[in-house]
Amino acid sequence: MQNSQLTRRSFLLKLGSTAGLLSSPLILSGHLSAAPAGKLTGAKLSGTSSELKVSFKLSAAVHHKVFTLKAPDRVVIDLMQTSMEGKLKQGKHHRPPLKAVRYAEREGGFLRIVLDLVQQATMSYRMVNSGGQHLLEITLKTSGPAPAGASKKAPAKNVAPARNVSPKPSRPGNFIVVIDPGHGGRDPGAVGKRGTREKDVVLSVSRKLKARVDAAPGMQAIMTRSSDKYVPLRKRIEIARKSKADLFISVHADANHSSSVQGSSVYILSKNGASSEAARLLAKSENSYERKLGYVPTASGNDKVASILMDLSQNETLDRSLDLANSTLKELARVSNPLRRRVESASFVVLKAPDIPSMLVETAFISNSREERRLRTAAYQQKLADAMFSGVRRYQHAHAPNSVRRRAVATATESRGGQMAKYIVRSGDSLSEIADRHGVSVTDIKRANRLNSTRIRIGQTLRIPANT
Repeated sequence: MQNSQLTRRSFLLKLGSTAGLLSSPLILSGHLSAAPAGKLTGAKLSGTSSELKVSFKLSAAVHHKVFTLKAPDRVVIDLMQTSMEGKLKQGKHHRPPLKAVRYAEREGGFLRIVLDLVQQATMSYRMVNSGGQHLLEITLKTSGPAPAGASKKAPAKNVAPARNVSPKPSRPGNFIVVIDPGHGGRDPGAVGKRGTREKDVVLSVSRKLKARVDAAPGMQAIMTRSSDKYVPLRKRIEIARKSKADLFISVHADANHSSSVQGSSVYILSKNGASSEAARLLAKSENSYERKLGYVPTASGNDKVASILMDLSQNETLDRSLDLANSTLKELARVSNPLRRRVESASFVVLKAPDIPSMLVETAFISNSREERRLRTAAYQQKLADAMFSGVRRYQHAHAPNSVRRRAVATATESRGGQMAKYIVRSGDSLSEIADRHGVSVTDIKRANRLNSTRIRIGQTLRIPANT
């Protein structure tokens, strides 16, 4: 894809592959004629009501002016020689102190964005560079709570109400992972030469993944189907949302007209088009089963999802989906050579829950005779489940560390009436990771088990001391 045609989705994929962000404040010059031309490719919201960050994604370090106005309180951002690629969700956003977002392209080639506020806020901003792409970060700090009624929602006319769809924060309870075995019932999915059906294989892998998740402190797995039945695609999304899921994983097995194609691949949602022709064709194939079986979503449901997906906060969900997918792809690469070394994106219906980081994993090619044989074995299914679990666990540590420690400490202290809990070492475990899961130090575990080093072996039983 050419740089001049970068979409918001391809930008996110590129952003996720960088090692980090390098700060690079832009010093404004009075000579705007020398300013680089750029495009606004996306935006996201993050933070809390006391310190909210609004980030605008740009293809170049364009000259800009940012200032505040009063009566009413608002922030004005002028981006020189900048055009829109796609569109932002204008209107009410209900993320205090942010009340609404509006923009207009002005004469002279600049773009003006206005952030309407519900209260006065201290504003700061900076331009951050990342691998040739740029983020203009606006930080809004408040000293008190928002005025009463500021967070009430008022739906716009003739459109679905605006909703806050940023990923849910870590809750006091378990970290919920919804696992979605693809296909089922009348829909067998792909079928291998030996008659292996995708729906059966992915159900077995999903059950093994569920067992790993349920065995981990602070985690709980819920499956969209636990038997051979078909669940409509949007029903799977409903299950995840009603379960208040922290993550959604759809498990599949791929197929190709060429029997030589093999390897795993991981996908996240793309709203603006697939990242490759293969991704587009795969999404078309997976989504088509709905209509083949007579499950046609209502127009109102489509309109609602389409409206929600335009919210600025959706970008944060996509960022987290990319983190999850990258972690999982790295783990799958240890099991077999991946089909591609990067995360792909496509418009899979099942990934469209707007507030839940989601990914679709194609575990292997059932159309490849070697991979079909491996998919039929419990050992290989377990390896795939272990790899996906490791990717999920790494994501949990990065984005919801409180759910790891809080539940782990409770498990260690409550198990056996306050006595030491026991843990059986699994594939992919390390002593430091086990210690972190249980909220204790490596030294504590070594002392409790009389270990002279950090080396552990699969199947080894460790005593986990309570965190005091």
